[in-house]
Amino acid sequence: MTTPGTQIDAAADVRRARRALTVVGLVIPAVFTAVAVALIAVWMPELPDPAATHWGAGGVDGYGPPVTYLWLAIGIGLGLPLLLVTVTLTMARQQWGVTARFLGALALGLSGFSAVTTTGSTWMQRGLSDAADATDVLPVLVGAFCALLILSAAGWVLQPDVEATGPVTLKTTRLPSISAGERVVWMGTARMARGGLLIVGFACVVLIGVTAVMLLQAPGSAWISLLVLAVVGLALAATASFRVRVGADGLHVRSQLGFPRLHVPLDEITGVRAIECHPFAEFGGTGWRVGLDGRTGIVLRTGPAIEVDRRGAGAVVITVDGAETAAATLQAHLERRAEA
Repeated sequence: MTTPGTQIDAAADVRRARRALTVVGLVIPAVFTAVAVALIAVWMPELPDPAATHWGAGGVDGYGPPVTYLWLAIGIGLGLPLLLVTVTLTMARQQWGVTARFLGALALGLSGFSAVTTTGSTWMQRGLSDAADATDVLPVLVGAFCALLILSAAGWVLQPDVEATGPVTLKTTRLPSISAGERVVWMGTARMARGGLLIVGFACVVLIGVTAVMLLQAPGSAWISLLVLAVVGLALAATASFRVRVGADGLHVRSQLGFPRLHVPLDEITGVRAIECHPFAEFGGTGWRVGLDGRTGIVLRTGPAIEVDRRGAGAVVITVDGAETAAATLQAHLERRAEA
């Protein structure tokens, strides 16, 4: 049983973890980015125009205006950490877990990777009249990856270790017993939350923008971006919404596209309950997930969910409105099977 004292301690731990995440994942990256932008701005008059922006096996194979490095430093060094921290603080809320800590550490590592990449690539071109004469960029990349690993590890250590909060059982709804020959079915739709849709939409816009740039600047390699865009679009369409049905044959979950799908027969169900699910804390994110505890989650939002225990396998968790009624319906069928 959870006491008020432990609840207060857990809430204090979460607040402390959120503050640490903000400092590690946003404040420090902002400092790194500011230093990188300042150095690039100072060195910019010494750079060739156009400057080298991409290296291949044979040397420089991509060019752009020197100001490109300023935008890269800001976009990767601060934009990505801002996105990661905002998503984490929005999705995790009062539930915390290893995923939130990892994303904060990753944000710090990415800012260091960006700072080393942009300042190193700029520094090596100072004083050149032709960007094609730029030396091998490999040492810069090695330094950037070292910064990514070291700063990510530091970001992990600098954040407190907050134990993930388990699911809370919701108030039980009970249905009348099911008579012989009576057909009782519950159906609902599991949808992604509005905030998640906005984030996914923003990511799609960015991906479409990258694809458009590739089509204009490197048509020969644009098929890679087009393939990634198609795969991501199909994956999002297949996991954004699911139909959920509970009846005498057990639990059915099916994507609106028809695949993926999941069926748990009534004979394999050992228990069912309605819980308050926090996807970030329990599964490390939203979507079709497998938790560290062996549970399978079709978790598209924070909120009520139906948890179905399976014989010989981990439980299945589906976030859906009306989870209390769905659990009660399935429980009534289980009781009917036990009486038969």
